[in-house]
Amino acid sequence: MRSILPTPLKKLFGNIPSFSKSGKHSLIYLNITQFLGVINDNVFKFVMAFLLIDTLGHSEASSILSATGAIYVIPFLLFSSSAGILADRFSKQKLLVIMKVAEIILMILAIFAFATKAVWACYTLLFILSTHSAIFGPSKYGIIPELVPADKVSRANGLVTSFTYLAIIIGTFLASFLTEITNRHFVLIAIFCLFVATGGFFSALAIKPTTSQGSKKKINLLFVREIYKTLRGARNVRHLLPAICGSSFFLLIGAFTQLNIIPFALQSLNLSEVAGGYLFLATALGIALGAFLAGKASRKRIELGLSCLAGFGIALFFILIALFPNHLLNVVICLIAIGILGGAFIVPFDTFIQLSSGDEKRGQTIGATNFLSFLGVLFASLALYFFNQVIGLSSAHSFAVMGVVTLIASIALTLNLSDMVLPFFSRKILRYFLRFSPPKQDAVEKLPKKILILESATWKNAILLAGTMPNIHFLIPSGSKMWHRLLRFVDSFHLIQNETEFDQMLQTAKIYADKDLVPCLLLERPLSQKVQSSTSSFLDFFKRTSTTVLCVKPIKDPSTGKSSFVFEKG
Repeated sequence: MRSILPTPLKKLFGNIPSFSKSGKHSLIYLNITQFLGVINDNVFKFVMAFLLIDTLGHSEASSILSATGAIYVIPFLLFSSSAGILADRFSKQKLLVIMKVAEIILMILAIFAFATKAVWACYTLLFILSTHSAIFGPSKYGIIPELVPADKVSRANGLVTSFTYLAIIIGTFLASFLTEITNRHFVLIAIFCLFVATGGFFSALAIKPTTSQGSKKKINLLFVREIYKTLRGARNVRHLLPAICGSSFFLLIGAFTQLNIIPFALQSLNLSEVAGGYLFLATALGIALGAFLAGKASRKRIELGLSCLAGFGIALFFILIALFPNHLLNVVICLIAIGILGGAFIVPFDTFIQLSSGDEKRGQTIGATNFLSFLGVLFASLALYFFNQVIGLSSAHSFAVMGVVTLIASIALTLNLSDMVLPFFSRKILRYFLRFSPPKQDAVEKLPKKILILESATWKNAILLAGTMPNIHFLIPSGSKMWHRLLRFVDSFHLIQNETEFDQMLQTAKIYADKDLVPCLLLERPLSQKVQSSTSSFLDFFKRTSTTVLCVKPIKDPSTGKSSFVFEKG
């Protein structure tokens, strides 16, 4: 600890008070804290840009806005890894309070910077404020699993993400509104920001105290190396790396939409740049709604399948904007839909990252995710420049290209997360079209090291069976004619030895069961049609192990006409 904090700061850090001892309503106070912080970020950033445009002239507006965007992003790239290490090493609640104290100091300095109209001071304060936000992020998201039970983390993430984007909308609006009603009295607006920061400080004090997670990791100036080690370690946790990539891709989509919507409004809708900015608020409002609904809909399960399917929807609406670029109503509907689907896309990924990264590495994992996310923001800027300036695409065509990129990314995520996508697709969508009634098999899900056998397997039965439990993996005999070779690219489908080689099939299935997955052998013929000696060997194998074998049999209810499954122990 000595290598990071000097003695006076350690004493301050160790004596930070909290208004809350029981922890009641801590999530609400966390949400208020981050909500006010996001409002302040956006008000300060845009008001500072307005002040500099007034000071340096309208001809410098483009340069000022470009510099503002770059200065705001750079600290997230430089300090996200260190912020994650701090979040793992110290109490996240105390870090939040310290960051709010820093925000108050920054807003006091902003009053003087705005009063003197010092350009260097404004840019410096923006850089420090962005650094403050970069350090705030891992603690903000990392503390959620410490405040609420695991089965409520999805809902908590939905609320936090929803209010984050509401704060972006309100902050963007207030920047223009306050500038107008104060007749460009920027010092008064800085005083308003000071009051907002003070409110965030008191709400941070109301969050219940949290303990350090015991990490001994030290900050490394070679942060890229630390991020690489964190991402490499994430490969050891199933689905964690694809979740990190999915969460990072979300910010790329959002940044590209925000950047491209203004030239799109000018070129395709003949609107002003201000109206183009308001169009993005429709997307932000959609994200807030989508995040809230996704958190509310996710209960005990983390629905990564929802994220993947939402990605396909986002791609579709990007392409629809490009196909009908001159219809304002169509564009607004598509932007709202992209926002709603974006909220549904991000919440499961963030929840999975928080719950799967481990207590001692949660902050580092979130920090690495933030680094990749803001790398995506830079990539979005470069992509827009390349599309518009280098190859001469219109902004509408740029949306089409981003739709194709999103489609490819969604396909890649779906293939890697197929054992989460198929159960969600089967449980939430397909069963309503195929008249399927899921069996009440909660007890089956809790059986350790189980192996399923689906006889007379068909595509329909296999996909419907996936809806009964997560992490199901299908083992397909290589001699089968019904399964296409392309399935080797799907993570949850595996080609194994021909189904006449029972011993080899069983050994392979046992390997997957030992990894806490649910292997399901797909057999073209009923087990009873096989040679008796082989069948006896097949069943005797399980009597000598702790593995449970369940034969899955499709049934049909004659009264309702709905299909279902029954599970029988072998």
